[in-house]
Parts: sequence; structure tokens; C-alpha cells
Amino acid sequence: PFVDMSPQKDQEYFCDGMTEELINRLSNIKELKVPARTSVFTFKGKAEDIREIGRKLNVEKVLEGSVRKEDSQLRITVQLVNVSDSYHIWSETFDRELTKVFAIQDEIALTVADKLKLTLLSDEKAKLLKRPTENLEAYNLCQLGRFFFYKGTEEEINKSIRYFEQAIAKDPGYALAYVGQANCYSVLYACGYLALKESYTKAKEGVIKALELDEELGEA
Repeated sequence: PFVDMSPQKDQEYFCDGMTEELINRLSNIKELKVPARTSVFTFKGKAEDIREIGRKLNVEKVLEGSVRKEDSQLRITVQLVNVSDSYHIWSETFDRELTKVFAIQDEIALTVADKLKLTLLSDEKAKLLKRPTENLEAYNLCQLGRFFFYKGTEEEINKSIRYFEQAIAKDPGYALAYVGQANCYSVLYACGYLALKESYTKAKEGVIKALELDEELGEA
């Protein structure tokens, strides 16, 4: 998981979102085996040796990085590290406007594929560069929704729903935001916070809408 290096230390949700986005994109490369979010996030906030991380995740390479976000300025530092000797394969710092965050994600994903000498098929490259939204405000709101969803309390999941609603208002075609809502309603029922009838109806509506927008969306 990327580390928040912002002055106010208030961009944890943004770092988590960046990490998830890269996991999702890189998972579309058939030659790569990318550990799941749950496995990756067990190392969040831990200063553990790269070789130990590699052993526990059963991987040969580790992608790590940091985010410094201040007003409209963004600095993202990324390193691709070889587990066996802890040496860098690639390292780069991106100093860009916040509006360029999607382009940075594209560049990181493509560079990782290039440095690992992977040959991308046309459909793999298309999936690698596929953006769930082009609306930066909607993207930011969806990342906040995901961040609070993983907190898991009733109050925070309801807060998450509100963020997803705002994301949809900014971009009605944002399929992942509908999935986020559906997840929230499912968990609210599973935890006993909401009746089955209400939660099931709303969850189903969200999933159906997401699939209408993107029939290949794995989350849906």
C-alpha cells in the first residue's frame, strides 16, 4: 500500500485508492500474478523487509510508493523492487497537477509491464488503460466511499453510501460507485443493521445498474 507523505497526513484514502487501482489494472495482465487487496493491505503501515514481504506474498517483485498531495499539486514516487536482492528495478517521481492522476496511473501500469519485459496483447493493454471514470471529483468521492466501507462500522458504512451517492451524482456512468453502494447494503444486512428486504432491493439495483454500464465488471 502506498504511504501518505502529505503535510496534513489526510490523504490515506487517496493512497489506498491508488494502491487498489494499480492492483486492479495489473491484474489484467495474464503473465502477472498479483496478490489480492486483502493480502496486500496486511502490510499497510508496517516497515517490513522487502524479502520478508515477498516471501509472505509469494512474489518476485514488489511495487511500493508514496503520495504527497497538497492543494492541486501531486507528487507520486514509485519503486519496483526485486525481492531476492532488494535492489530497485525502476524508480520514478511524478510531479504533476492533481488532474493528471489518471495519466500517472496509466504510465505506472505500462512502465511496470515494460520493466518486467511483458508482452501485452491488445485486449490486455485496453484493460490496463481502462479508466472507470474521467471525472476527478467522482473518482475522489468513490475513493472516500471505499475507504470508509473498509472501516466496517454502521456509521462509517452509512457515510460510505453517501460518498458513493455523491460520486454517482457527479458521474452517473461510474459503474464502480454503484457496486460500492451495493456492497454497503449487503454488509449492513449481514451485520444486522438493516432489514433484508430493504438491503437486498438496494443492493440488487446497484449491481444491475453497474452491469448495464459495464457487463465485464468483475466487482459487479
